[in-house]
Amino acid sequence: MPRKGNGQLPLPDGWEEARDYDGKVFYIDHNTKQTSWIDPRDRLTKPLSFADCVGDELPWGWEAAYDPQIGIYYIDHINSECVCFFPADLNMGSP
Repeated sequence: MPRKGNGQLPLPDGWEEARDYDGKVFYIDHNTKQTSWIDPRDRLTKPLSFADCVGDELPWGWEAAYDPQIGIYYIDHINSECVCFFPADLNMGSP
């Protein structure tokens, strides 16, 4: 897959990057007429599970965010959930 000049992979065909009213980036899939907070290129570049992560890296579909009242929290965009502790601390089943 060809890379853009800034080192990033190009968006897949039919996808567009946009910003909401607060300036947060989201992605539009014109093929399915859906939007997503998840960068579709992350499927190619990010680990797919916590077991594959290194250090404080988050897998595909997860994002760290900050709130002045509660501090850092984590968003699971796949399951539409938020947690206030590092996701690797979640019980991910037996090794």
